[in-house]
Amino acid sequence: MRMRSVVMVMLLPALMMSGSECRSSCRLTNISITLESEECGSCITIDTTACAGLCKTQESVYRSPTMPNYQNTCNFREWTYETYEFKGCPARADSIFSYPVALSCECSKCNSDVTDCGVLSQQTISCNVY
Repeated sequence: MRMRSVVMVMLLPALMMSGSECRSSCRLTNISITLESEECGSCITIDTTACAGLCKTQESVYRSPTMPNYQNTCNFREWTYETYEFKGCPARADSIFSYPVALSCECSKCNSDVTDCGVLSQQTISCNVY
C-alpha cells in the first residue's frame, strides 16, 4: 500500500504538467493567406498570425434541449488589423485590403457574429491557382 502511494505522489506532478500542456495548446501560429484583386489584376500571398490548437472540452452524457451545448475553440483574444495596398490599380479600383492579425489566443466559445467558426485550412492557396 505504501509503494502505491509513493508512485501516485511521484506521478502527480507529471500528470499536472501534461494537463497544463493541453490547456496551453491554443496558441499563435504563422499562416499564409492569399489576397487577390481582380480589379487590379494582382494576387499576392502574405504571412500573418492566427490562433490554432486544441482546447479542453468535455462532451455531456445527456444533452438537454433547453440548455445550450457548445465546445470551446481556439479563438483570437486580442487582434489588430493590417492593410495591404495593391499597386498599379485603375483610378477607382478598391486597392486596399485589411486583414486581422492575432496578438493573443484563448479557448472560448466561438462568436459566429465576428468569426468564421469553421476549421482553418492548413492548405495554402497560391496565386498561380487562379
